[in-house]
Amino acid sequence: MKRKLLASAIICARAYPIASLAQSSVTLYGVIDEGFDYTNNVGGHSNELLASGFAQGSRWGLKGSEDLGGGNKAVFQLENGFDVNNGKLGQSGRMFGRQAYVGLSSSTLGTLTVGRQYDSVVNFSRR
Repeated sequence: MKRKLLASAIICARAYPIASLAQSSVTLYGVIDEGFDYTNNVGGHSNELLASGFAQGSRWGLKGSEDLGGGNKAVFQLENGFDVNNGKLGQSGRMFGRQAYVGLSSSTLGTLTVGRQYDSVVNFSRR
């Protein structure tokens, strides 16, 4: 009886890691956007200014997913906005003020996320 129990435990222990091999990915990304703004004839003088976020906001973020098996994934994104000139956080000083969400994604049912995120119009226009 003890040998059968030991053999069953070994088989289960060997089968478990094989069944739980999951693929995960995390991406670190960012944009540094700095511009030079020159305005002529401001009260009779010219004006020069360094402008952070000139074309689009400067940001860095983490985006990732964890495969849960069966076509399902856990997803997340953390995105921070900042000023290049002085290093201050954007979005009223929030560390991840641009986006911060978690969710579940299914290959058959779609994706459900909760947290601070862009609205559906922004997501639709990016594709």
